[in-house]
Amino acid sequence: MSSYSREHQLVDIPKILVVSDLDGTLLKSNNTISQSTIDVIKKFTDRGNIFCIATGRPKRAAIKYYEQLKLNSLLINYNGSYITNPSNPKFTPLNLGFSNDILRKIMNNKNILKHVNNILVENTEGDFIWKKPKSEKERFALFNHFHITSKSDKYSYIKPKLANITADVHSILLHIKSDKYIDDLSYEIKSIANTLIVRHWNVIGLGTIIEINSVFSSKGMALKYLSSYYGIPLENCLAFGDGDNDAEMLRTAFFGFAMKNGTTTAKLSARYMTQQTNNEDGVAIELRKFFNL
Repeated sequence: MSSYSREHQLVDIPKILVVSDLDGTLLKSNNTISQSTIDVIKKFTDRGNIFCIATGRPKRAAIKYYEQLKLNSLLINYNGSYITNPSNPKFTPLNLGFSNDILRKIMNNKNILKHVNNILVENTEGDFIWKKPKSEKERFALFNHFHITSKSDKYSYIKPKLANITADVHSILLHIKSDKYIDDLSYEIKSIANTLIVRHWNVIGLGTIIEINSVFSSKGMALKYLSSYYGIPLENCLAFGDGDNDAEMLRTAFFGFAMKNGTTTAKLSARYMTQQTNNEDGVAIELRKFFNL
């Protein structure tokens, strides 16, 4: 063990759980995982420990990293609203989205629509885009950031009545016209259903995005589920993340590590901070120190 054990001894059980975000954390800025990180995670799992990915990405945009790391653990997508085990077809996926009735109310609210450029809806049926992007630049930014980048991806354009969406929803993403509408839009959304989580963040080439999720759609909630599923107490859990959507997970794990390149919210939520950034194998360095790998 490293110096971390001076503050807290890991409970004496055979397994340790590590949960890591992808973008800005495990992945470098070019969307790759270094061989050094792959090697460290393999050494960690070869000892019988559990390594899980928890990401805001859809499954289709995370599965290649799961396979690259040769994981056989649960996979957390859509910030915790969809949980699967790609290595075990007998595992019943957990879908913690929200009713598409709420989606219809949001899409029929004129006070919301007047401040929105476009809307992306994600569920198990695919991705649904409200309007065709006005320019190739907007299209590239939208499709690239939300991983709708190949002909094999299932997406379709929708009309406000949403007649072609039948499954419940993982997330609604509003591309808003200006930051000055954030408070007004949040109020309208909460007026429809105050049980929803409303976050906002910036996408290069698009601008501000408001994300709407179920209250159960959080990485912190997912970590608690993973802890229970694997029978590993939170005292034996490490979590790594860089963004505001990682904050609850970083608070929940006893050993929560905010990335050196992370947001202020992430850093204030974590007990620890990585010595290096995501581009410098920050996760691998901490795992190597922590477990003498």
